Amino acid sequence: MATVDKNIADQIVAGKFASDEPTRIVEYDNAWGGKAYGVTFKGQDINTYMRSTEYVRNPKVYWDHANN
Repeated sequence: MATVDKNIADQIVAGKFASDEPTRIVEYDNAWGGKAYGVTFKGQDINTYMRSTEYVRNPKVYWDHANN
């Protein structure tokens, strides 16, 4: 798992880090009121960032490898 900014998220979507085998990017509001992007990779729970916590609020799928 990794939390990245929009620039890195967009690079993942563009295929720049395909060898790292990303599976999903979730956009969410972080605890400090900003946007963050949680990335999961092959072998990790794809729904990790879809669970709301005190740090992950209003999660929504930004990109999913299965749909591309």
